[in-house]
Amino acid sequence: MSECSGGPTVRVVRVGYLVRRGGHVKRSSSTSSLVELGDHRIVVDTGASDERVELVKAFEAMGVPLESVEAVVNTHLHHDHFGGNDLFAKAKVLAHEREDPPLGTVRLSGETTIYPGITVVPTPGHTTGSVTVFVEGRRRYAITGDAIPTRGNFEKHTPPSLHFDRNLALRSMEAILGWADVVVPGHDALFEVLRRDNKALKRND
Repeated sequence: MSECSGGPTVRVVRVGYLVRRGGHVKRSSSTSSLVELGDHRIVVDTGASDERVELVKAFEAMGVPLESVEAVVNTHLHHDHFGGNDLFAKAKVLAHEREDPPLGTVRLSGETTIYPGITVVPTPGHTTGSVTVFVEGRRRYAITGDAIPTRGNFEKHTPPSLHFDRNLALRSMEAILGWADVVVPGHDALFEVLRRDNKALKRND
């Protein structure tokens, strides 16, 4: 199979969302991303089950057959992140072992490189088994799931409102932002960051 000289690339298939009422999340679906390296295709998160039709249409619009996807990585196993997993019938599904994934899932533990430049990194805090997919090509992309659910979490430097360990969630955010040029959050459009003196700042250019 051919390999892309520029390394892996990232495309956002569908942007996720959160609908809140009275301070509580009433409806949500995760961002779904496609990582490509030569002929290899990996999907990160597949949204909520009631968004399946829209996800299929998005792949069709991109000209990417569902059966061409080799792997699906779930950043964690909340229902709004894995509802379309079964659309990718030929793909293996990967998730952290602490998420107690179903039978047949490839269970990850520590940092795991899938292909050169594509690494799954534990970023706990939202859940015990949350992971981020680090993609290093011409730019560094972090596909974070709910380790950074929205741009607002980055701008306010606040962890996800739902977390089991606030300090651990903040440390995971800091690790992500200390590495990434671009963040693909769990429920929002991607955004760019730059790093000065080990602090992540919003890119204004």
